[in-house]
Amino acid sequence: MIAKQYEDVDQQYGQSGLNSNTPRYSFWILLLLSVIAVIPFWSVRYPVMADYPNHLARWFVLFHIRDRAYDFSSFYTPAWGLLPYISVDVLAMALQHFFSIYIVGKCILSFGVMLVGLCTYLFLKEACPDNLPLAGFSIIVALNPMFLMGSISYEYSLAFCFLAIALWVNYCKTPRVITAVSVSLGLILVYLSHLTGFAAAGIVMGVYAVFQPRRWTRVLTLAGLSFLSLLILICNPIRAGGGASFVYAGVTPLVKLKGLRFPLSLYTSKEIDYLFLFGCFLLSLALAVFLVRREKLTSTWQPVWLVAGGVLLLVYFASPLGFNDKFNAYMDVRFLAFALLVLLAGIRLRQLPRSLIMGLAALVLFRVATVEQMFIAPQGELRELTASFEAIPRNARVLPLVPLPPENRLEGTEDIHHCEYGVIQRGFLDPVLFHLEGVHPIRLVGSPYCPNVFCELANATGVDWRQVADSYDYLWVHGDSEAAAIAPRLGTVIFSNRAVTVYRMPRPQP
Repeated sequence: MIAKQYEDVDQQYGQSGLNSNTPRYSFWILLLLSVIAVIPFWSVRYPVMADYPNHLARWFVLFHIRDRAYDFSSFYTPAWGLLPYISVDVLAMALQHFFSIYIVGKCILSFGVMLVGLCTYLFLKEACPDNLPLAGFSIIVALNPMFLMGSISYEYSLAFCFLAIALWVNYCKTPRVITAVSVSLGLILVYLSHLTGFAAAGIVMGVYAVFQPRRWTRVLTLAGLSFLSLLILICNPIRAGGGASFVYAGVTPLVKLKGLRFPLSLYTSKEIDYLFLFGCFLLSLALAVFLVRREKLTSTWQPVWLVAGGVLLLVYFASPLGFNDKFNAYMDVRFLAFALLVLLAGIRLRQLPRSLIMGLAALVLFRVATVEQMFIAPQGELRELTASFEAIPRNARVLPLVPLPPENRLEGTEDIHHCEYGVIQRGFLDPVLFHLEGVHPIRLVGSPYCPNVFCELANATGVDWRQVADSYDYLWVHGDSEAAAIAPRLGTVIFSNRAVTVYRMPRPQP
């Protein structure tokens, strides 16, 4: 019955494409907002994204692994495979044939934001063409905390997820071989970007299949089109740093309810966050009032997308916080961005006041301005951190000692991985480069000492400092921590400023 109602709505208002009363300028507004949204990445030398320097250094090492100007092959080795999260690494390798690594990094960040906008537009064009003006909201979601913490693969999976959904909706309306092949390839692309996007795509596409007139035929078709991507997943199990276990400690209904604001918050300033959320509330209230006053003329409920978004929200409420007590993976909140974009198609708006579109554009501009300010503020300190690189010889083995931020909040931080810029500028052999088995396409060789799977010394617990002194030539110490307090006992200061101190380790005795 629900499927029949949904089919009738499609027949009444058109199955695809723009309706006559949908603004033709929606795409150009989205494009303009997308271009404005990437300005922060190009306006500063160091984008303030915690894990970004680490990814940038890994791409540089993989591209120059056999370059004789560096000693990378003595410390790192490639480990390519059909791994999740690898699509961005492949793109970075390709772009380095044409651009410097810094331009490559900024291009990848920009592509991520613009792709989220474009793929959301394609999704709405297939699922709810009247709502195309709302595609601008995807720019706000694209500048989410996960991305600004440096989870670039997550951003690409967000985009490719909605590309795969759009292709699936198109196939269900007009089955064609070329579209079926595109759906299968799209799912593989989502898997190779991030497992969260892969799971979200499966959930939404499965719900859509159930709402179709020939539901079980569509479900079986989707299973067949998903076969290759599922086979790749089965053949490449994720080890997640070893010893992974789901953690629900501290999870309460109140914590989950507070977490609903995650995709719309930046957590760098409570005042700015509350002001932005208040703006979102006012815009939503104005839309609700408009719908109540003119409901019969302006809107139609679309149950399939409301159910799909609702299922994603249920997944959020049921998901753990992370893998273990030492690795907060933000597992649950990752699903919220997908839910928000799916729900854009939940109510079909056949008439939308221009004032609401202007209000949405104003929120996007406010979001971009906030990110720009977040990027500009710490540039002076980051330049001081960079100044230390010249004191360390090229191709030296360098171990960073950097404390984690309070409560592991990585939004608005870049300094915890800034030493990885030294890998690019001076060829440092740095063990902190992400090298998880089954996740990243790189490994450490030569038996460097690492006290944990990430080779991070945020504290002194369980660290064999004799092995640290034997394995590394220099300690790069930024910030105050228990581990940093031990550094003066191990080596000699060769550089120091307000931001960082560099210690040279004594050469090991024969």
